[in-house]
Amino acid sequence: MSLLQRSTIYFGHWKTLIVGALAVAFGFYGINLLWVIRDPLSPAGGVLAGAVAGFIVHEAAHREAARRQGCIAGFVLTGLGLGITLLSGLLRSVGIPFAILAPGYVSIICQSARFWEPIYRRDDVIAAAGPATNIVLAYLAEIAASLLDPRYYGFAMGFAEINAWLALFNLLPFEPLDGSKIMRSNTLLWIILLLASILAAY
Repeated sequence: MSLLQRSTIYFGHWKTLIVGALAVAFGFYGINLLWVIRDPLSPAGGVLAGAVAGFIVHEAAHREAARRQGCIAGFVLTGLGLGITLLSGLLRSVGIPFAILAPGYVSIICQSARFWEPIYRRDDVIAAAGPATNIVLAYLAEIAASLLDPRYYGFAMGFAEINAWLALFNLLPFEPLDGSKIMRSNTLLWIILLLASILAAY
């Protein structure tokens, strides 16, 4: 277990997810997130909506992919991950371009029906499910930005930006991020997802 996965925090499925999503929004946009109060259709509004939707869908995709393989899975926060994510928001508030968005992870437990049978699971599929959903959301938001009324442009691009970054960050090939698991067992899939996230981000 990595350092970022120690000291887990859990206080109900939805509450835990919402706290994680709000932490990600703050970690990415910092104090500028408060602009959503003045103008919900601003980029800040898009970042907040995109963080909530993107983070929840990302973690739900991990959980569903694991459950389809017969595993028990659920999202938990970690003290260190949550702290670093919030610190990122504070640093970005003062203009330092630092962002680690990892407030928690999906805990997965797999058991075979018979103890002597080996447990087989596709870690690459489980890991890829999360960032893949963020890539789809980012592209959909970018398409919407080009088609909708110009007053929605900032909101749509904020939504796209946070989802592109969630995908790109999680695809970095370092433990315990999704990218390390995908690259280890399916390098071609990792390259495809990474390139798609870079295109979405830039």
